[in-house]
Amino acid sequence: MNIALRDHKIYQMKAELENRKKILCAKKKMLERNSRENVFLNDILDDYNKYNRHIIKQKEQQVMHLHMLNQYIETISRDLQLTDSQLKNSKQEQREIMREINKLKYEIDEIIE
Repeated sequence: MNIALRDHKIYQMKAELENRKKILCAKKKMLERNSRENVFLNDILDDYNKYNRHIIKQKEQQVMHLHMLNQYIETISRDLQLTDSQLKNSKQEQREIMREINKLKYEIDEIIE
């Protein structure tokens, strides 16, 4: 498969995923409004909120473990005598970890809203 075609498909899938997230958020808000008028929707809303809390907990654990990994890389980089190339690679890994942490925090914020 052509790399450009594959990248384009990945971009399309990410856009579709983002669209579906927005739709789910809108439906959740609608469910919250409607549950005030229809008591039978409260059970569905409770289930949805439990699911969201579970997802948030998982993402928070991922953030915690990524922080631990980042700290480990920092300790190794400091304590071992690394070559310039190894030090450069460890810093790149730390930047990637921080990007992933920021992405997870953003996702948590989206769920909470």
